[in-house]
Amino acid sequence: MGKIRFAAPTFLFFALLTACGSTSTGTSDPAPPPPPTTSAQAVGVSGTHMTLDGQPWMSRGVVLQAFVRPLAALQTSTQTLVLNARLNYDAAELAAIHSFHTDTIRFQIGQPALDPASPLYDPDYFTDVVSAIKQARQAGFVVMIMMQDEKISGESVQYPLPIAETQRDWDLFTTAFGSDRGVVFELYNEPSLTPSAANWQLWLNGGMISGQTQPSIGMQPLINHVRANGAQNVFVLDGLGRAATLEGMPAVSDPLNRLVYAVHPYQHGSADESQWDAEFGIPSATLPVWVDEWSAPTQLQLGLGTLTSYQVAVDLVNYLRVHSIPLCTGAFDVQHFVVQDVPGWTLTNYDNYSNTSTIQGSGTLVYNDFAASYSRSLTAADGL
Repeated sequence: MGKIRFAAPTFLFFALLTACGSTSTGTSDPAPPPPPTTSAQAVGVSGTHMTLDGQPWMSRGVVLQAFVRPLAALQTSTQTLVLNARLNYDAAELAAIHSFHTDTIRFQIGQPALDPASPLYDPDYFTDVVSAIKQARQAGFVVMIMMQDEKISGESVQYPLPIAETQRDWDLFTTAFGSDRGVVFELYNEPSLTPSAANWQLWLNGGMISGQTQPSIGMQPLINHVRANGAQNVFVLDGLGRAATLEGMPAVSDPLNRLVYAVHPYQHGSADESQWDAEFGIPSATLPVWVDEWSAPTQLQLGLGTLTSYQVAVDLVNYLRVHSIPLCTGAFDVQHFVVQDVPGWTLTNYDNYSNTSTIQGSGTLVYNDFAASYSRSLTAADGL
């Protein structure tokens, strides 16, 4: 299969917004439908599934790293690919994302730079983030705000669970987006405690963790606080082990019943599929589960690493479809995960698969999954 490239000039994005034209994907696939108006969007939860405007909804999403740190911080850092992502967040990129048959954008947001009490605080950062989110919403996308307190955000002291800073940051976003049901709040990305009964209780209720200088805020108190401030949004809760598993998770309550549970089932260089049932397949039978971050690049330990086959990536995508678990893939704006170049947004693929390649990845595989709206089983040929 030839390369799929999403060259998306500004005039194309104007057509997208006005629904007066269609995007070109470089394939014979039908163009994605025009995005809905943002005023019509209300994300909810019904039983084990998410809904959009009251109808069952399987989100098709991409992750963006462009706003994980303030622009000034990126300009003085070694994160050149993330800086490039930030400089290329524009109408053309949003049109390319739309051509990927996407309806959701997950923004990685750096926790410390939002908080005036942090040494990493940037007074322009929140305004820039809000502007970017509004641009995506105006283009018709559902937006997920993900709170990030890991190395990529510039953080040197990484907390395994939410802290008071996390809560203060959600106060900001509740003021800006708490009444917009087309915005979803992912309360804390990848809690890093290893799964255990004791750690699940810390995840739920908070408390002091060995080595920390301040107590963690559990998911239940954080939900209670943000709801009390008036947030109407769906909340996404990541599992333990850096969102590896939901096995053993205690019950969480929400007065609005708008909770979704996230896992990030990266391969970490392994083709082992034996834990999928316990970690997220079985939980999805009773809870709404979202794989809101995953990709399978070669030569990255997070992904396929040096595996001699990409079949495990095909198997995972098919497993999610069978279990009605939606997918958010990424990053879309940093090379190697989903795309080969930014701008240009040529999709990664597994053509002439080589585990020594530094450009191969799951972009084309996921594109075909999204283009089919999760309606068919994929084969290895869908990754080419």
